[in-house]
Amino acid sequence: MRPIIHTCRWVLLALLCFNPSMAEEKKLPETKAPPPPGDFAFTLNNGYGEACKFPTDPAVFENLLVNMKKAGFNTIYCVYKDWRIPLCKKHGIRMMVDVLAWHEGAETDIRRNEEQRAAVKAICEKSRGEDAIWGYNIWNEKMAFFGYPDGKSIDDYILMLKEWDPTHPVWMGTYRVNYANAPKSKPGVHAYYDYHWQRGFLWHFADLRWYQGHVKSQNGYTGRWMLGSNYNMNSYTLNTSIAYGLKVVIWFIGGPFDEKGNIDPKHRFFHLVKIGQEMHKLYPEIGKIGRPSEVYSTPTVKSESNKDKEKGQPWGLPGFPKEHWLQVERGEAVLGFFKYDNGPDDAVYVANHNAYAPQEMVLALDPEKCKKASAEIFDRETGNWKELKKSGHKLSFDLRTAGGELIRVKGRKK
Repeated sequence: MRPIIHTCRWVLLALLCFNPSMAEEKKLPETKAPPPPGDFAFTLNNGYGEACKFPTDPAVFENLLVNMKKAGFNTIYCVYKDWRIPLCKKHGIRMMVDVLAWHEGAETDIRRNEEQRAAVKAICEKSRGEDAIWGYNIWNEKMAFFGYPDGKSIDDYILMLKEWDPTHPVWMGTYRVNYANAPKSKPGVHAYYDYHWQRGFLWHFADLRWYQGHVKSQNGYTGRWMLGSNYNMNSYTLNTSIAYGLKVVIWFIGGPFDEKGNIDPKHRFFHLVKIGQEMHKLYPEIGKIGRPSEVYSTPTVKSESNKDKEKGQPWGLPGFPKEHWLQVERGEAVLGFFKYDNGPDDAVYVANHNAYAPQEMVLALDPEKCKKASAEIFDRETGNWKELKKSGHKLSFDLRTAGGELIRVKGRKK
C-alpha cells in the first residue's frame, strides 16, 4: 500500500500548487532571478506585517544585535530604519526588510497606498548593493490569501521590488505548497511553513522534494519558517532541510531574548542558542554550495523519533543508485550532493535521520572513480576544514543527534 500512498501524496501536491486563476494573468515581462542569498540566513523575527516589532531605542536595538551574534543569529526580519543599517553592518547582522508593515511608525506596506509604496521604493533604491541588507519579505501566509490588493498580483509587487533593487533577493512564502508555483516573477527565495512535528510528519520530505525541483526551475532557493519547539526537533528539521538545499530559516515567532535584547536562559526558545552556536561557522559554507543536484536516503530501522520500524526507505525517499560514486555502509542519514563553489569539488551534506540518537557513519567511495580523491569535514569549532579519517576507500565520522555535517571531496574522477 505504501507506493500508492506516496503516489497520492504527489498528486495532492500538484493540485495544491496550481492555481488556474493566477496562471491566466497577463503575461509578465521577461524576468530573471536576483542574486542568490550569500551566507545561510538564521533569522530572528518577532512578528511581521503590522508595526515595528523590535526596539526603537538604538542602544537597546544594538544590544539585541550583539546578543543575536552571540546566539548564532545572523539575520533580523524587521521594519527598515536608516539608523539600523550602520548598527547591523557594525555587528555583522543582515536586515530582511518587512514591506508589509502598515501601522503608524512603520508605514512601509507596498500594497497599501501610493504613499507607503513610495516609501518602500525609496528604501529599495538606497539599499542597492548594501551588504547589511539581506533582501525583502513580501509574503508568509497561504498564497491564495494574497488576493489582488490595489488590483495587483503578487507578481506585480515582486517585479517592483526587483526593479527598485535588483541586487537583493525577495522572500515569497506560503503554506506548504499552496499555489507555490503560480507566481512567475522569480523572487529568489521560495519559502513555506509546515510545522510537521506538531501537525503530522507526513509532508516533511514530500515538501522538501517538491521545492528542490521547483526552485531549480526558477533559478531560486528554498526558505522555510520553523516553529520553535525543542532542540531535537528543530535541529533535525534544520539539518535535513539543508541537505535539500535550504538557504534561509525564519523562526516562528520570537527568539531567546528579553525586552532589553539580552539572551534569556528561561525563554522557551533558549535551545536555539545551542543550535545557532553549533551552526554559525557553517553559514558561509552553506551559502557557497548552491542547490543539490541529487538527494538520497539510506534505509532505516529507526524512525525520526528513534522508534523501531520496519527496515526500508523512510517516507518513500529514493535510495542510492548502485553506480553512485558514494555509498553509505553504516548509519542512517539523508545525503544532499552539491558542487562546492561551483567548481570541481563535491560537497556532501549528511543529515541524521534520527532526532534522538547519534550515528556512526561509514561512507564508501568508489575505488575507481575516487582513486585519487581526498575528503575533508568542516570543523564547526574552528571554522576550518580537517582531513576526514580514511581507511582504504572508506570514510568514518560521528554524526551527532539530530545533526548534520558538511563533507568536501576533491579529485573525484568525473
